[in-house]
Amino acid sequence: MSNTLEPLALDTLVFDCTPLESFLVDLARGARRGMLIERENFAEVIAEIMTNQADFGGKAGITQEDFDAFQESGARIALVDAFLPAVRKLCERLEETRAQEEDKRQRQALSFAVSVERRAKNPGNKHLLAKYERTRAYRSATGFKAAKTRARNLKAATIPTPAEG
Repeated sequence: MSNTLEPLALDTLVFDCTPLESFLVDLARGARRGMLIERENFAEVIAEIMTNQADFGGKAGITQEDFDAFQESGARIALVDAFLPAVRKLCERLEETRAQEEDKRQRQALSFAVSVERRAKNPGNKHLLAKYERTRAYRSATGFKAAKTRARNLKAATIPTPAEG
C-alpha cells in the first residue's frame, strides 16, 4: 500500500471503500476507550524507525515481522485518511439535508393544520376537524407545552422557599 494517497474531493458522493474492506472494523460502543492516539512529533518517530530499521532494527529487538506490521498500519492509516475528509463532509451534507427537509416537512404539516381549521369553518366542512384531529393536535402541542412550562415557572417563582418564609 502506498502512503502517498490524495484525499478525495469533498464534493464526492460515491465512495469505493473496497480497498479498506480487509481491515475496516466496527468496534463495540466504548471499545475505543484506552486506545492510544498519535501525539505531537510522531512523524519524527516514524522517520527514525524507518531510517534505522535496516542497520539497527535487529539489534534493537525490532523484528522484520513487527516492522512490516508497523508499515502496514501506516499504509492503512493513510488509506483511511484519504477517505475521511470527504466521507465526513458527505455525512455533514446528509445531516444538513435531512434537517432542511425535516424543517420543510414540519412546516408543511403545520400549514396543513391551519388550512384544515380555516376550511372547517366553511359550511359542510366541520367533519374536517375530526379527520385531521392528530394533525391539529400536533400543531398545538408546542404551544400547550410552552404554556404549561410558563405556568410551572410562574408558580415556582411565587412559592416562597423555606429560607424566605
